Amino acid sequence: MTGDCENSLLLNQFIPYLMANLAKRISGTCAVIYEENFDLTTPEWRILARLAESGRENSRELARLTFMDKSKVSRAVKLLNSKGYLSKRKDAADNRVTWLSLSKKGRKIYNNIAPEALAWEGELLDALSAVEYRNLLRIIHKLDCRLDMFAGENIEAEPV
Repeated sequence: MTGDCENSLLLNQFIPYLMANLAKRISGTCAVIYEENFDLTTPEWRILARLAESGRENSRELARLTFMDKSKVSRAVKLLNSKGYLSKRKDAADNRVTWLSLSKKGRKIYNNIAPEALAWEGELLDALSAVEYRNLLRIIHKLDCRLDMFAGENIEAEPV
């Protein structure tokens, strides 16, 4: 039995499914740059990139900003620290908080990876015209704002 056509969900037309798969494919293909060339995992790369952008964060904020769970962030921080890519400093007001930033070695590896990642992104985006690119950014922003509204209404956002 095929079911009611009006209420049928077709995965190849279901936006959450399409976007999740596209994001996974993009991330996985780009990951070759930092995995094979620089021996970094995706969580390590995300933390390096985030710290390069913000200057310093604590693990809790890194988890929130990178959309990774705390245990994944904790493992990545330990690996980055063991490789000498992080500087750690305890918070003066709250000894439970440790601030993380890039060490000189961490900044150097980030500076080596970032141009390659940007070049890869440029090759991917060459498939779009300038108007399509602007529209894509506008659409992503619009959907992101809509999800913020859902979160304000306490609608659970489950991965598809």
